[in-house]
Amino acid sequence: MDVFDSAIRRKGDLAGVFEYDETEGPQNATAYFYLSEIKGQASEPVAGRIHIRSGAWAITGADVTVRWDRNERFVGLFIFGTLAAAFDTTTGARYGGGYGKDFNADIPWS
Repeated sequence: MDVFDSAIRRKGDLAGVFEYDETEGPQNATAYFYLSEIKGQASEPVAGRIHIRSGAWAITGADVTVRWDRNERFVGLFIFGTLAAAFDTTTGARYGGGYGKDFNADIPWS
């Protein structure tokens, strides 16, 4: 099963996008969190990418949320309610990724 979620900043210029794709089968599945620029009605090429996970994963759309922080500087990916990755749109920094590993990223959020 493929899972997708996204959130566009109120200004309409940037979007955080999560995609889990099983097109090649569950064992070859991949999950990425992207930062995309928005131009008009279309999404432009990816401005940033964070690898979240590879391989089969029992996840649904209800388990994933993409949202902006209150100042709309950071866009974050929440998995099972926990912040797992984020982009800082001011500095270009990327945080998190590698979901499910013994890794606890220090991700800023406001």
